[in-house]
Amino acid sequence: MIPSPTFIPTASAVVAAVQFAPRPDEPDANCSWALGYVHQAARNGAAIIVLPELCTGGCVLHDKREALFVAQPKEGTYSAAFQATATAYGCYIVFGYVEFFNNKLYNSACVVGPMGIVANVQKHNLWASDHLWAQASEQLHPVVITPLGRMGVLIGGDVKNEDRDSYSFKNDDHRFYKKGSVDVVAHPTAWMGQRFPDDDWISLAESLDANVIVSGRVGSERGNKFRGGSCIVMRDGNVVTAGTSLVDETIVTCGALP
Repeated sequence: MIPSPTFIPTASAVVAAVQFAPRPDEPDANCSWALGYVHQAARNGAAIIVLPELCTGGCVLHDKREALFVAQPKEGTYSAAFQATATAYGCYIVFGYVEFFNNKLYNSACVVGPMGIVANVQKHNLWASDHLWAQASEQLHPVVITPLGRMGVLIGGDVKNEDRDSYSFKNDDHRFYKKGSVDVVAHPTAWMGQRFPDDDWISLAESLDANVIVSGRVGSERGNKFRGGSCIVMRDGNVVTAGTSLVDETIVTCGALP
């Protein structure tokens, strides 16, 4: 049994958004590269580390057969691989992956903490090639308690914090997260926007009064160019970048959140 770590939140605690270029159809290699970045961020004191959407496999999947090649259940080897770092450093790691659950495929993000898997989030608002393989989720969004406060997770287009019209529980007042319900939002994405920072990131931080950790991917896949955009959007309106947010593999970090 893994011993329970002692959490002592301090002003030196940081968050990290990892930005890299996963290669399609190379899940094991992608996981190894992600682990290297995660270890580096954790060693430098990051309490929350966010990796991009679908970072363990291809992002532009053409059918369910391709998705199954890179899919795993949430308790698979990807989660286990991040567990050692999360336990050793007492941090929380959010990574995007293709989830196989109840014979269906989801664009998902798993949250691994010091004691194991603490949450799993499935994308509600599918985009582009997601529709060729993924199931739109009907699950509610979790709130994870971390040393930096309450954390929510929104994948890709779910950053708008709104239901799709076909959502079973849709109503005019429902949002994935309401103002005051979370202190920080992890946002794994595969951003291809033109304006940086994206208006949706700013709007989310303002509407929730929360800090938003944006982790995007770079590189090209099947003609699609990903523009990174990784940053931390503060609830006070400041935006932290690494200075190369649209082109390079990098880790964006910041100190204590407001």
